[in-house]
Amino acid sequence: MTGKLKAAALLFVIAIAMAAGFLTYQHKVSNSREALLEKSMELAAEGSYAEATRTIDKALKEPDKNGTCSDETLYLKKAEYLQMAGDTDEALSVAMRVVKNTQEGQPEFDEAWERIVSICTQEEEFGKLATLLEGSGVESVKSKYYNYLVYDPVFRDPPGTYEGSLELYIESQGVGAVFYTIDGTEPTEKSNLYNDPITLRPGIYTVKAFFINRYGLKSSTVTGTYQITEK
Repeated sequence: MTGKLKAAALLFVIAIAMAAGFLTYQHKVSNSREALLEKSMELAAEGSYAEATRTIDKALKEPDKNGTCSDETLYLKKAEYLQMAGDTDEALSVAMRVVKNTQEGQPEFDEAWERIVSICTQEEEFGKLATLLEGSGVESVKSKYYNYLVYDPVFRDPPGTYEGSLELYIESQGVGAVFYTIDGTEPTEKSNLYNDPITLRPGIYTVKAFFINRYGLKSSTVTGTYQITEK
């Protein structure tokens, strides 16, 4: 083989190696977490939520080499796509996974709770949401979404004996209404609606009250017996 042929052959081998290396690099780049996340977002924008979800699953199998695309970030996107696809049960499960694997103060923790609230309100599963919030044990979360919780009403003045008369205040938290009775019967939504303090004059009263929030969730019924004596 002449010198020219040897040089040409060497150049050909180098070119093949470079092409193979470039293709390998391109494959790695296109299959990185970041690239797959971007691809999933493009698919979701097109309405292909199932394919976007599968792309996230593929990304989860790749290592987070740069530390910029965590599992929690990907799972949050998966929950979003599942919700958009109408698979709210699985979306809720995925969001709860993120909550369990993050801590209060992390952005992913807050985003996961936002997703949970979004899913439950979309499905009008307010009882389930209240249970999840109460069960979280995290006061900042309960405080942020307190309107979805149900709190027992509280009598400002404790049950007991009072002289003359008593203006009885019933305090409640959240957005909703308090219904009450003063004769010991069980209150319903057709009972007295509390708006102003209840004036109790001489006599014995068994006051019962409950709170119902704007989503139809009821508290326990609280009871207090008041004896008002003549001066």
